[in-house]
Amino acid sequence: MTVRVLFVSKEYQPLYSGVARHIQGLAQALVDDPAVALSMLAPQVGEGHAPLAVMRGGYRRLWSCLRSCDVVHLHGSRTPLVFCAALLARLRRLPVVYTPHCYYDDGSLPERALKRLWDLTVERALLRIADTLVLLHEGWVDDLARRGLSPRRVMVIPNCVDAQRTRRSSSAVRLEGRPAVLSIGRLDPIKRLDDMLQALADPLLADAMLHVVGRGDERERLEALAEQLGISGRVHFHGWQDDDASAAMMAGCDTMILASAREGMPTVVLEALLAGVPIACSDIEGNRAILDAVGWDALFAMGDVSALARCVQATAQRQVSEQVREAVRRRFTWEGQAPRLAERYLELANPPQASGWHRRLARKLVDYDNPESLGSRIRKRRLMRLMSMIDRIHAQYGHVKIIDVGGTQQYWRLLPAAYLEARSVSITLVNVRPVAMPFADSCFTFMQADGCDLQGVDTGAFHLAHSNSVIEHVGDPVRMARFASELQRVAECYYVQTPDFWCPLEPHFMTPIFHWLPRALRIQLVRHLAMGHWRRARNRAEAEAIVNSARLLSRRELQALLPGATILHERVLGVPKSLIAVGP
Repeated sequence: MTVRVLFVSKEYQPLYSGVARHIQGLAQALVDDPAVALSMLAPQVGEGHAPLAVMRGGYRRLWSCLRSCDVVHLHGSRTPLVFCAALLARLRRLPVVYTPHCYYDDGSLPERALKRLWDLTVERALLRIADTLVLLHEGWVDDLARRGLSPRRVMVIPNCVDAQRTRRSSSAVRLEGRPAVLSIGRLDPIKRLDDMLQALADPLLADAMLHVVGRGDERERLEALAEQLGISGRVHFHGWQDDDASAAMMAGCDTMILASAREGMPTVVLEALLAGVPIACSDIEGNRAILDAVGWDALFAMGDVSALARCVQATAQRQVSEQVREAVRRRFTWEGQAPRLAERYLELANPPQASGWHRRLARKLVDYDNPESLGSRIRKRRLMRLMSMIDRIHAQYGHVKIIDVGGTQQYWRLLPAAYLEARSVSITLVNVRPVAMPFADSCFTFMQADGCDLQGVDTGAFHLAHSNSVIEHVGDPVRMARFASELQRVAECYYVQTPDFWCPLEPHFMTPIFHWLPRALRIQLVRHLAMGHWRRARNRAEAEAIVNSARLLSRRELQALLPGATILHERVLGVPKSLIAVGP
């Protein structure tokens, strides 16, 4: 089955717009995926390659377009057309994905007040409608919280670039200046090109020339400012340039500059580093999310002209290492990230066919993407014990090395990023299958390995081995014993959580006493009913695999696997819920 996805945005002009380039890159990465068919509706459609069907239109065409799609993906914050599309999609019972991209809070006092009013009313409603909110980096989660907005389910899909853009243009155009500094982007106050113009007056950049590529209403004002500062001879406005011309200019400069006051996640930074071009960036969240993730240290305090001049002068003398370029390829290319979004489209278009009360119960109890679910609240309370272990290790060593077997970045978002940073926590996520790293966070690394056989990890290599709701999924008792043994071998202490066998509600099948029933009866139930997270099995072999996917442990069984552990009980209203093994 092919899932038909409709993109809706106020414009599709990939030659000029970062949002449109995001859509273009995503569509290009999925163009050969037979499971997804993409189309686009936008009132403003410009030139540029379109790897998807693009329809020009607005409110009048919305309803007819929604009739021929399975999923709606909305792009752009504070957009009336986007909100209208969300309402109509909800009327048609279509799943909604929403990517706000960036919230710009600049403007006059009345403009800022109107934006705030929109956020507290329309934007709040839109986030409640959206089945999935796609953010460009993890910092936007905190930004939404500061705005008083609480999304239902969050995915982090960063801005990305084409993995094939790995070499500088062969037709490089050598730019004038020592150093030759290049800025690519629209001419807008949010880009703070004023700062770069003022920095040219610094003695450090006495021989520098600034080359500005882009168009916008700010050009006349910036030209007047350059004249006023007496540097007009060292500033060249090249206007809009196509991708080939821009790539040639990038190849011919000494460094690039991005001095913005606010960015979602700027692709120009990714394109520069992937091409091996040094770039100096203002120290804002969108820039930092990229530079920290790939290991490129070239940030200056936003608005500090002297710091900008020093950073540009130093960056112009550096080279981008192959390690940095490889990090960009690994974490910020559409080839690696687009399949995650395609998978989400398929999930939304083909939801599990569980009965209504199963779905409602699962969301209330164990939907960990729902911050209001009982499971999420219990996890937050549970983490107090984990935090005390982290604090103790940090007090002893000054840093904390954690191996999380079967873990995800999503889980660790329950701990404040500032808390992890203050304690110098580094986390290695171990999974059997390759996992895309949705959050650009330098404290995480990924290892592909079987948790029952961590032969690539030295004994005692970590301070803490962590496992949350994994041991019950590793297989038979022999594999469980190997899993427990490996956790004890690779770290000084461990924290292992698993659902309690004596909890009357089986958490995976969301059915009372399901796990207490005879195995043959469980197989028959799974063959005939959709239960919890599972759809109805298509045959007996699939039913057996589903039943075997989780083997809940009792306290005695967990103690036998980890004999030196202290076993803690989690209860809800006095009823057993989970077991936590802490040791030694």
